[in-house]
Amino acid sequence: MAFVAGCNGGKSSGTRPPSPSASASPSPDARAVADRDALAAYTAMWQAMAKAGEVPDPDAPELRQYAADRALARIVAVILTYQQTGVVTRGAPVTNARVTGATPADAPTEVTVADCGDSTNWTKHKKATGELIQDDLRGRRNITAVVRSIDGSWKVVSFDVGDIGSC
Repeated sequence: MAFVAGCNGGKSSGTRPPSPSASASPSPDARAVADRDALAAYTAMWQAMAKAGEVPDPDAPELRQYAADRALARIVAVILTYQQTGVVTRGAPVTNARVTGATPADAPTEVTVADCGDSTNWTKHKKATGELIQDDLRGRRNITAVVRSIDGSWKVVSFDVGDIGSC
């Protein structure tokens, strides 16, 4: 699937991200919980996108579990294009995300995330033959995202993806 926007390739460790609703300690402060849950939703969004790209399935429910608004529209558009053009993805991106901001500071409902995502092993293939698509640019790139608490769940609402080699 690639990192959407230029979304072109990446691989993950294959581990499932932590649940955005899990608690790390008995009574962590609201900022720590928001940071943890927003990062979990961000990572889960990329994993859901990689999984949906394997079919490809623009209606995959996991996409809607972790993405909304512009982020969801962007992902669905890419996967729909893959479906229409006979493309599938293999692998998943590797994320190295960190929180760079949260508002309001004391009880965040919106978190900004910065990442140097690696799409090196997230490849595009012809669905009919499995042949690797050669013009699929892959590598490390800067990603910034906004993750928002929506009806009690953290979801990525927007993301911007930089050029290959931008990080």
